[in-house]
Amino acid sequence: ELPYAKKASDATIDLHGLTRDEAWSRLDNFVTECVRRKLQKILIIHGKGNHSNDNPVLTNMVRTFIEKDYRLGESGHPEKKDGGKGATWVIIRQ
Repeated sequence: ELPYAKKASDATIDLHGLTRDEAWSRLDNFVTECVRRKLQKILIIHGKGNHSNDNPVLTNMVRTFIEKDYRLGESGHPEKKDGGKGATWVIIRQ
């Protein structure tokens, strides 16, 4: 178990209902702000893709974003009560 998994998130963003491009842009701005504020852990709420026609667009977009963004490190899904598979927590590299 990662020590980070248990830590409360310092900030949360909800991307529900946004298009892929809107969500990417909003997430980029959010991460920039969190880095500026020296936050350590953020929670990204993207939903489980229940309203997507094919696959969960935002879930995949968030995963790609985290992999591409050098500012972000470890990530995982929170416990069910905090969003489970419909959310992703991420550690911001210091």
